[in-house]
Amino acid sequence: MSDYPQRCKVCNRADRFSFLVPDNVWELIVPKHYANGVVCLACFDYFASVKGIGYEKDLSEVIFVGEAAHFAFTITSRETSYKLAV
Repeated sequence: MSDYPQRCKVCNRADRFSFLVPDNVWELIVPKHYANGVVCLACFDYFASVKGIGYEKDLSEVIFVGEAAHFAFTITSRETSYKLAV
């Protein structure tokens, strides 16, 4: 059985976006019981929103990891446009 694609330990969906934030930002946002596993960008964003932590300035890399191709995205705009209603 293959480990590809990786699955998010929170939602169990295939994790198709690799992204980088500094370790201290990851530690602030991701709950400790998920911190050493795969957390998809959507779940990471949810955790950040619930905690009221903006990470837009800390995101340094976003890569789509597909089966036929991989794409690195350039971040050209950094803004927080809405807050999650909890």
